[in-house]
Amino acid sequence: MFFKRCVQLSILLPVLIIYFSSNCSKNNPVNNNNSLSAPILASPVNGAIGNTPSLTLTWRTVTNAEAYNFEVSTAATFASIFASQTGLTSLSASISNLTNSTTYYWKVNAANADSSTAWSNIWSFTTGTIPAINMISIPAGKFQMGPSNAVRDAEDSATDEPVHSVIIGAFTMSQTLITQAQYIAVMGINPSRRDSGGTWPVESVNWYDAVLFCNKLSKLAGLDTVYTYASIYQGSGYDTLTSVSINYAKNGYRLPTEAEYEYADRAGTTTDYYWDRNYPPTTTADTLAIDSNAVWAYNSPNGTQPVATKPPNAYGLYDMSGNLWEWCNDWLGGYSSSNQTNPTGPSVGSYRVQRGGHDYAYDLCAAWRSSDYPGFLGGSYINGFRVVCGAR
Repeated sequence: MFFKRCVQLSILLPVLIIYFSSNCSKNNPVNNNNSLSAPILASPVNGAIGNTPSLTLTWRTVTNAEAYNFEVSTAATFASIFASQTGLTSLSASISNLTNSTTYYWKVNAANADSSTAWSNIWSFTTGTIPAINMISIPAGKFQMGPSNAVRDAEDSATDEPVHSVIIGAFTMSQTLITQAQYIAVMGINPSRRDSGGTWPVESVNWYDAVLFCNKLSKLAGLDTVYTYASIYQGSGYDTLTSVSINYAKNGYRLPTEAEYEYADRAGTTTDYYWDRNYPPTTTADTLAIDSNAVWAYNSPNGTQPVATKPPNAYGLYDMSGNLWEWCNDWLGGYSSSNQTNPTGPSVGSYRVQRGGHDYAYDLCAAWRSSDYPGFLGGSYINGFRVVCGAR
């Protein structure tokens, strides 16, 4: 494992983008008279692009098949063969030494003792690069964490969120919410229900989706993964990672803690909003200030907007208030009233904390907190995330 430091400048990560293309054709047998069906190709999906020195091709089992053969070529006609193998008994094959900025074509056939074969359709993938994720350096510091009296009144909570002093170590945070293009680049799919384009924030992700993204991003960057888990479990209406553990000493990407999020959101301010105004808005100017600084239900009633359409806060971070609710690492629980250093929240819980807000003026406040069940399948269309990395 190579160890690298996260930097505040843009990073360019190599990855194979795997996504479903609108022009993907079905895998129908090329030779319909054969006794075996054509293999159905699985991954990488047709039309995938990315940059990787090696790749695993996978396909689905064919009834009565005893072996599989594959061919890879840089020509759609397979006039020349880049890689091939015969007599495979597994449903996958690895290829290596791929060249950047090159389109590769691949196909698989099935065989049995009667030598009956059927070729799959031809799929392709192209090597390339992914968009940059700009990381902003957040300096170490100290702040008063917790809601003002006005915000607490709006939340109708007075006992479990006392204002307390928190010391935060330096870290880096992605300048924007993770976009749909960045999510596709790393995970190969776009879960967003509002498929508005690559510059829109990815949404409809649950907490575990965000964790898997962080781990994969860490691996691509040559960093240690922060999260470990026993297995991935998919049930009816939800999916989950079992026995998740978070190692904050690792240098990879992760979700921000709740304290880190509020600290970064405030960016040195002490007002309820990072644009130096307090809740509640009592004048037209107050409301206009919200509209000028945040994407929320009153100026974007049908959903989100592209990231970074509103001014950044003093740290240069966009959409820290508004656009989407953002996942944090912490389990939901009450605050301690004592001074804290790099708090990470309760050790157990049922709901994960969210910050950022979207719907109301009060949930755009820097101290406002919400939560959601971490494992709903597909998450909510108002749930997104950003990543942090670096020293604590």
